[in-house]
Amino acid sequence: MRHNVVNDIITHMIGDLMEAIAQESRSTLLIVALCCAVVFLVLWIVTLIRSRNNRLHLRDLQGELRNLENLLVQARRMEAVGILAGSIVHNLNNLLAVILGHTRMALNGVKPDSPLYEELQRVTKAGDMASDLVQEISDFYRQADQAHKPTDLVPVVRDTLKLLQDILPPTVEIRENLPHRCGPVMASPSGVQQVLMNLFSNSVHAIHRRHGIIEVTLKEENVEEWQKAFPQDLGPGSYVQLTVTDNGRGMDSKTLDQIFNSYFSASEKGQAMGIGLSTVHRILKDHDGVTIPHSTPGRGTSFDIFFPMIAWKVVTQEPASIPVDLAQVSNGNGAALPGFQEPDPVEVEESTTYSEEAEATVLLVDDQEMVAQVTARGLQRMGFRVVTHTDGRRALDDFLQTPDIFDVVITDQIMPHMSGVRLTRKIHGIREDIPIILITGFRDSFNEQQAKEAGVTDFVLKPTSHRDLADLIRRVLLRRLKEKG
Repeated sequence: MRHNVVNDIITHMIGDLMEAIAQESRSTLLIVALCCAVVFLVLWIVTLIRSRNNRLHLRDLQGELRNLENLLVQARRMEAVGILAGSIVHNLNNLLAVILGHTRMALNGVKPDSPLYEELQRVTKAGDMASDLVQEISDFYRQADQAHKPTDLVPVVRDTLKLLQDILPPTVEIRENLPHRCGPVMASPSGVQQVLMNLFSNSVHAIHRRHGIIEVTLKEENVEEWQKAFPQDLGPGSYVQLTVTDNGRGMDSKTLDQIFNSYFSASEKGQAMGIGLSTVHRILKDHDGVTIPHSTPGRGTSFDIFFPMIAWKVVTQEPASIPVDLAQVSNGNGAALPGFQEPDPVEVEESTTYSEEAEATVLLVDDQEMVAQVTARGLQRMGFRVVTHTDGRRALDDFLQTPDIFDVVITDQIMPHMSGVRLTRKIHGIREDIPIILITGFRDSFNEQQAKEAGVTDFVLKPTSHRDLADLIRRVLLRRLKEKG
């Protein structure tokens, strides 16, 4: 529209200029020439403005394109991390199964008054805690919700600090200020443990090779006014406040605003990935919790973490221990209950022989020889006869020759040449009534519905204790006897 108006004006001016030239009117010619010059000057200015605006618009588009490219790189990086996490979870669970299996059997052979007994108990506790953290990686990869339950944070924090004390540098001192009881809150114990570990890792990097102090305080707090916090603002109410303070190098306000961004790190290049505090941010969001960070350069950093209190009671056991995440427990009807947690203290697995178990023969298949050996030894101590194979094809051949001598089959899922689900189909093609337990270090390695259709009776996630596995076998055999009538 504007372009047409300008063209009309120019057309009229050119017409007047030609008419003035024809009439040889100098005054009219001069006026028309000046008007044309003004119009051309205006058009030139408009052209410059349009060109500048186009360049600015192009610059904005280029900036948006760079942001989209960064998001794409981030998405690809997270996809790669997820694929790597799946492999790490599987391998770590296999290693933990070996470590915890041998440790529990060693506990069985040590007297309670021996100094070695306490050391083995600490190894078992650390292994259980490592299992919870591996489960956290798996949940993050699967974007699964953790099991939250009424929790008293005092024993969770205290036991976590005991384990952290053993792995921190000797120059770092832990000071704790914990009440006898605090809460309760609705939380996942493994999530709270990981929050503490990530905050401690951040503090250790901030202290950096000099004598430092990390102080942990736990108390009940009543908030009366709204406060700025992360990942959302802190509203009025009753909370359990967990505070972690260090005397490290601290951060300025600009750095403090970025600490919860993924892959951001205030450390020197190559020292840290910078994903710990973003993990804290995610866990707090999952728990409806918030944190208020405080930091001053040269004077240290403090994180005030608030978990909403609930009115429920917490069932406590003495001695208090870190809850063990039994990722899958059978409900007695062949179905698995994922995420079930029970706060059991570390116990010695007694090699008790049950009369019904003494006649049970187990076909155990696992391609990891160390896992197969420790599982077989544990089940033998529980009174089972165990035939072990590390190759699904050889296990199938063995079963084909003498199918009636086996009472139950326990098979790993991820194996070369033949998966656990495929082995289940082939075994049920030979003998349909035999119960089969699928055990795996990575729950996404199979489709649960397809596994049930193939004939899998129950599922177990590594690492599991020999006692839990023996109890599951006993329930499966009992269920089979009831079905036979």
